[in-house]
Amino acid sequence: MSETGNKIGKIFLFFLIFFMLVWYGSRIVEPKDNLDQYGMKDVSANGILSERKDSIDVLFLGDSLVYSSISPMEMYEKEGFTSYLCSTPAQPLYYTKSLLERTLQDQSPKVVVLEADTFFRDFLATDPAVEKIKEAFPLFEYHDRWKKLQSQDWTGDVHYTYNNVLKGFRIHREIKPVEKIGAYMDDRKKGENISIVNRWVLDSIVQMCKEKNCQVLVYSAPSYKNWNWKRHDAVQTYCDDNHIPYLDLNTETKSLSIDWKEDTRDQGDHLNFKGAMKVTKYMESYLKKNYDLQDHRQDEHYQSWNDSLENYKKTIEGKNDADRM
Repeated sequence: MSETGNKIGKIFLFFLIFFMLVWYGSRIVEPKDNLDQYGMKDVSANGILSERKDSIDVLFLGDSLVYSSISPMEMYEKEGFTSYLCSTPAQPLYYTKSLLERTLQDQSPKVVVLEADTFFRDFLATDPAVEKIKEAFPLFEYHDRWKKLQSQDWTGDVHYTYNNVLKGFRIHREIKPVEKIGAYMDDRKKGENISIVNRWVLDSIVQMCKEKNCQVLVYSAPSYKNWNWKRHDAVQTYCDDNHIPYLDLNTETKSLSIDWKEDTRDQGDHLNFKGAMKVTKYMESYLKKNYDLQDHRQDEHYQSWNDSLENYKKTIEGKNDADRM
């Protein structure tokens, strides 16, 4: 064999061994359960991994405005359909897509609801590719788990056990009012354009939903600090162009009876529990009226939801703090 052939063979062997080590290392360090002690990140959003296959009717995706404004268990108690919030702090759209892809492996929601604040969060054009690499090779995401490996990690068996009673919702009862209330939608200093990279990812999300026969709904949670008419117009234009319904609840604050002195926990950035109950009531009515969602409350296959409902009631009454995440 020539010297050049020897070099090529060594290079090929090096990369083959490197690939095998990365692949095997990834299988070891990837979380085998959706609990924090097993290394799972974004535990609240990933609680959906333990839900029974094809049991979620409505999937919510987005940033902290989602888990601060919608309570799935309230909607289940009133209307009987199931929903889950795959929302995380400062969620960029490429991560929204990643969570959606992961969820659609086991769930077939009738409706996918996107919160529009994520449409305006900037990220690098390379970030989606990096996210894909992390998905394929968890070693790059969970490399710091080497110090906390357990016997279960070496077997390779994955078994998700954490069931989030709040279904992704987070309870915040603090009240920090907006100091000076005005016509916040007229604030023209905030960004109003959906960037090219965000639009590209958003298009792929919409296309994925179409391929999976999921209807798409876009909504904007009331947020004194984050929203204005220019952002509204940008989202409305995108939704009109793609024949997607859009609910901007910032235009419905009067009908929702949102009180920026009482219904926010951080001076108008997010709603508190009281404000979330108002938005949830509006959303449950809208979803039930506009989509074919079944009432599962008497279905024995959804007994776990009835059990979760009892625990949810104890949680909001302050008798159970286990799921305040």
